[in-house]
Amino acid sequence: MKTILRALSVLLASCGSAFAAPAIDFTGLGPTAAQMSAFNAAQNDTTSFAGVSIAGFTYGGGTTFSTGSGYLWLRNDPEDLGLGYCSEGSNCGTTSTLGNGDWNELSNNYKDEIIRLTLPTGKVWTDIFVSSLDAGGSGNNETGTLYWSDVANPNLNTLTTKAIFSHNQIDPPGGAEVVEGSIWSQLSGIDVDAKYLFFRAGPNPLGTNNDYLVWGVSLANPIPEPQTYAMLLAGLLVLGWGAARSRRSQR
Repeated sequence: MKTILRALSVLLASCGSAFAAPAIDFTGLGPTAAQMSAFNAAQNDTTSFAGVSIAGFTYGGGTTFSTGSGYLWLRNDPEDLGLGYCSEGSNCGTTSTLGNGDWNELSNNYKDEIIRLTLPTGKVWTDIFVSSLDAGGSGNNETGTLYWSDVANPNLNTLTTKAIFSHNQIDPPGGAEVVEGSIWSQLSGIDVDAKYLFFRAGPNPLGTNNDYLVWGVSLANPIPEPQTYAMLLAGLLVLGWGAARSRRSQR
């Protein structure tokens, strides 16, 4: 059943995904671009939206995820939608400004930054959206990595449940920066009920100037496993047998 759900999700995501939007759009955390600074000052490095818990970290390797070293930064520009992580101090701007470009995105140019999403109970991931993954820097093809795990702080450097996506994969021909949209159709083998998703900039052998925003996700109720249907059918058969026996005994 999990394989079927994944295949259906990939099929749906591949149909015009660049023009779709996530059901859970993290730009809903704040009203307009001019008011994002209030969110940045108030939320620090953790928040939640529509049942999805969100945390930002700087990553020190192994299982070292450092909180308090930066804060989530919300962008809501025409081409740049979603959450980044600001670990660059004053370069990210103040509470009265929007900050400075890529420093507000999930980047590996200054520190190794991570955004972690936690799956709500009783749901599965069906789509994943990023934004502002552009050409320029890092060999004109910036990249990002998605990891998934049931462990809150795994060793990302040795974690094998991961997939790399790039600007050239997601953007249409021509190279102009657009809202990229869904990366689900570009990735395979994602565990749809993994408790945690981890977003990281890079790796890219051509440079470390990789950055993007985590725009949002879509969720669904899980499709029951075959054994669940078997148990339900067995229960209905028992109830039916019991009802028939009761009717016979009353004659």
